[in-house]
This record gives sequence, C-alpha cells and structure tokens, in this order.
Amino acid sequence: MSSINTPATAANAVPSGAGIRVPPKRRGYAGRTSEQLAEERRHRLLEAALALFAERGFSRTPIEMLCSTARVTTRHFYEHFESREAVLVALYDRIMLDTRRVVAEALQQRNLSPRERLDAAIRAFVEGSTADPRRTRILCVEVIGVSSEMFERRRASVHEFAGLLNSFTRALVSVGELPDRDYLRTCIGMVGAIRELMTEWLISEDRAPIESVHSHLISLFSCLLAGARELDAAGKL
Repeated sequence: MSSINTPATAANAVPSGAGIRVPPKRRGYAGRTSEQLAEERRHRLLEAALALFAERGFSRTPIEMLCSTARVTTRHFYEHFESREAVLVALYDRIMLDTRRVVAEALQQRNLSPRERLDAAIRAFVEGSTADPRRTRILCVEVIGVSSEMFERRRASVHEFAGLLNSFTRALVSVGELPDRDYLRTCIGMVGAIRELMTEWLISEDRAPIESVHSHLISLFSCLLAGARELDAAGKL
C-alpha cells in the first residue's frame, strides 16, 4: 500500500546537513516505508517470474498470472515494469549479475597460473549458471527468440564473457603457451559451446553431474588452444 507524499511543515520537516529541510519518509504498512513495500513487490514479481517462466515458459505466462502469484495488483505491476518482457529482461540481468559475482570471486585466486585461472573462470560460470536449474532455463531457453532487444542483451553478455576469456589467452601468449594472435572469436565460440552444453544438461532426462559438463568444456578449450599451436607451427596462421 503506497502512501501520498505531503509538503514538509515546520512540525515534520528535518534539517539536512546542507541546511535544507527535508520531509521525513512516510510510513507505509507494518512499520515499512512505501519505498520498502515497493521493493518487496518488485522482488516478489521477479521471484514469481523465475518460477513461472521456468515451469510454464515465458510465452505462456500472462501478466495476470505473474501478479496473482506475486500477490500484487496489475496497477502495482506497471509501477515497476512496462511489459512482461521487461520482467524477463530484469530477471536475466539479475541472473547475469549474480553469475558475474561468482566468476569475479573465482578470479581472486592470485596464486593460480593464467591457465588455471581461465579454467576457474569457466567452472565458476558453469556452476553459477546451473546451481538453480530454473536460472539455467532462463539463460539458455526462455530468452531465445523473444525480441531484438533481448537478442542484443544476450549477445552483449556473450561478448562480455568471451572478452574475459580472451584476456586470459593474452596472458598465455605472454608466457609463450599460445601463438600471438587474437582469440576473441575462438572465445565467442567457446561461450556458445558452454551455453549449448548447459542447455543439453538442462533438458536431459537423466542429468549427469555438472562436473562432467565442466570437464567436457575444459577438454574442448584445450583442444582449441592446442589446435592454434599446431596451426601456428605449420605456418597456417
């Protein structure tokens, strides 16, 4: 339940550090401010979207169902999101933010070699994306074919992680483990392989341990890098 702001008066205004009198926050419900209530509603909408989009699919989840599951009114829905796709975008961004955080934590291990840190980045991305299979479905299935905006958002995420992997190939170049060339396209292909293997893992009736997915990816990337060395030795790069 949102409140209506009223002008500050001598009775309820409080001075700020700059000498400007600012009205205090109005209380909302059960001791919470209207801002806190709004944030709670938004959180419930995103949690409802995670559950419903993963179970029913984005295209089969109407706004009314999102609202009823989240226990918010349609009016409150439109205070936070202009469309159902906007909810998907916000959910995708939140999942990617959490995944970036997991990857960043893995890369804090300064005692690792460049190759070991690259492996750690791949492992963290896979584990961060598959810890909750509902999130895996959002990342790998539900965002596909939604709109050109969603396509560009997903493409930007692919390039971001590929750029991170490519930075480690540059480190391998610097220590002589790889021939000197740009591996960005190779890394983009690697990110695509990660997405496809995670999708296959997700839809398999008998899911293998996620560690097997990671092992396949590390082997694949090793083959790509070994191939680059062989081609360079043969003078084909």
